[in-house]
Amino acid sequence: MYSKLLATTLLFSASALSSTIDFVVFGDTPYSKHEQTLLKQPDGKFAQLLTQVKHDFIVHIGDIKAGAQPCTNELLQTNFQLISQVSPKPFVYTPGDNEWTDCDRPSLKPSYDELERLEYVIEHFAQHEVNLPKFQRQTKQKENQVWEFDGVKFITLHVAGTNNGRDNILNSDVSKARRLTDRRDENNFEWLNQQLPQQQKAAVVFMQADIYQKPASRNACIAENNQSCDGFKAYREKLNQLATSLDYPLMLAHGDTGEFCFSQRKSGLWHFNAPGDYRIIDMALVSIDTKNASHFSIKPLLSSQPIDSCAE
Repeated sequence: MYSKLLATTLLFSASALSSTIDFVVFGDTPYSKHEQTLLKQPDGKFAQLLTQVKHDFIVHIGDIKAGAQPCTNELLQTNFQLISQVSPKPFVYTPGDNEWTDCDRPSLKPSYDELERLEYVIEHFAQHEVNLPKFQRQTKQKENQVWEFDGVKFITLHVAGTNNGRDNILNSDVSKARRLTDRRDENNFEWLNQQLPQQQKAAVVFMQADIYQKPASRNACIAENNQSCDGFKAYREKLNQLATSLDYPLMLAHGDTGEFCFSQRKSGLWHFNAPGDYRIIDMALVSIDTKNASHFSIKPLLSSQPIDSCAE
């Protein structure tokens, strides 16, 4: 376990940059016309910044529209085009709850069947190949992806908010929705186990959900109880176990909540809650020193404020 790793927010010198993997992480955006403008090519502030910042790829960790906006095809397509074209570098996306699990809210006009929206998101946004080294999509779950840079593994898992899609199922068959969540969990853990070998420099896992939100239930979701349960407990336990057992640093990057924080948990897992969700409109530049992969560096692109430590 890497209990003594250094986490910094310092800029690398030009010589150090040549030995780093640099990537941009953002999520929970665009939620407004202002945020759409920031992303728009060629004059949006983010679009301009990304032409000046060295990065190898860019990852959107879900929620491509506000929860109060209806999940129309037009809005999903418009916003996906904005986020996928904001940078000239390879773009990776993992789904969030706003684009499917929350689309059945009665306040939304129209209100959708969330499972139909999930099918739409996967069909339109989780099929293309991404020009990244050793890029693959999971056969069983196309939205799960993996790629590798210089001995560092990058993995996406489809874990969404709203208790991982288990709560507030209003317009869909409830038992079917929960069975599909059970299947996603099985696929996610299978993917994670397949893609994290013992020998590696470092690994980063991306998902949308904040699995550290206080749960309504303390019981894990199992076959005998897949509704009144904590849909994230198994993920917390699995990531902690991996961080303890793997002989290299492991970082979780997620969104869904407004905190912008980065720190190491007691298990050794590096925990990064990316900016977004109205509170902090920004992107984060993450750097990994390939000569010493125990060093993660994270800094915001727009603001100069220090990054808080995440609550344990």
